Formats: sequence, structure tokens, C-alpha cells
Amino acid sequence: MRPRRIYYNNTSFLDLLFNTLVGFVFLFIIAFLLINPSIKKADIKTKAEFVITVTWSDDSKDDVDTWLQDPAGNVLHFRQRDVGLAHLDRDDRGKVNDTITLDDGQRVEYSHNQELTTIRGFLTGEWVLNVHMYSKRDENPILVEVRIDKLNPKDETVFYKKIMMKSRWDEITVTRFVMTNQGDIINWDDLPKTLGKTASLPRGAG
Repeated sequence: MRPRRIYYNNTSFLDLLFNTLVGFVFLFIIAFLLINPSIKKADIKTKAEFVITVTWSDDSKDDVDTWLQDPAGNVLHFRQRDVGLAHLDRDDRGKVNDTITLDDGQRVEYSHNQELTTIRGFLTGEWVLNVHMYSKRDENPILVEVRIDKLNPKDETVFYKKIMMKSRWDEITVTRFVMTNQGDIINWDDLPKTLGKTASLPRGAG
């Protein structure tokens, strides 16, 4: 009597393997859909309504600071760079901080002396914008340019002024203006108002 042949059918095994693979893919898609909303929530774009630009000579060693007071009495400066609706993007100290050392030791130079301040919304009332000469290292006076740009609904310059600064601790009121709840700027003037009560204190690590 011949031995009986036994045939194995691989169809069931392949079906099981395919179904398992489909299950893993389905679970991966579900997990991705659950995680993705969190990623989108973290992707927050900063909105700005106004940008204040303070610029002086690229070769200057002088340290010019931006001071801004909002209608609520909050004062923005190099020690308080985020107050109310205003944010100081960079505290530029002239030539002192033009060179940045990266983690890998590479040195990058940014020689443009400029401070940028953004206002992210409309706060009704009077705003006061001052510039302060924190440190005077150049022998000669320097020319400081101040510009305010309104970004919405279109980008337009609403204020521009040149100021000559001569001595350390000079604090000049560039402009005072009233903002409406619609973002319109009215009642421009430059009546002096001192904001830098702590400006003469050491800057520290900032």
C-alpha cells in the first residue's frame, strides 16, 4: 500500500497574515488621526498688527533701547520683553552682540543694528514710544531712525522719524499716539514722558 500524501493548504495562513497586516495599518491610521489635531494646535502663528522698528548705524557700538508704554500702564523694555500685547523681538546692543556662537562652535555675525517690537492687537488709549541711550561708546552723535508700520489690512508706514542722540542716558519721547478699538492711530504728539526709571541699572545677562 502506498503511503498517503498529505497536502498543506497555505491559503488560511496567508489570509491570517494579510488580515493582521491590515489591522496594523488601520491602527496606525487611527493613531495618526488622534495625534494630528494636537500637532495642529501647537502650530500657532504669531499675529501682529503693528511693527515698530528702531535702527541705527551698523558700525555703531552704541546701545539704543526701545521703551514702549501701553494704555494699561505696562512698560516694555529689555528686561520686560513681553508685556500686554507688545513683544520686543531682539534686544540689540550694538556691536556687543553682533556675533552669535552656535552650539557647534560656529560663529555667525549679524551686523545690522535694529530692534523690532510687535503689537499683536488693538488696545484703546494712549501709547508712548521712547528711545533710550543705554550705553554711549561712539565719540560722535548717532542718527536713530524710528518707523511704525501697520500690517493690516495692508502693509503701510504710518510713522517715520529721525532722532539725533548724543549722550548716555538720553531718553527721548519719539511719539505718543492714541489707538482706537479699530486699530486706527489718532492724536500724534511728542510731549516728553520718562519711562526708563530703571534704565540706569546694570543690564545683566540680557
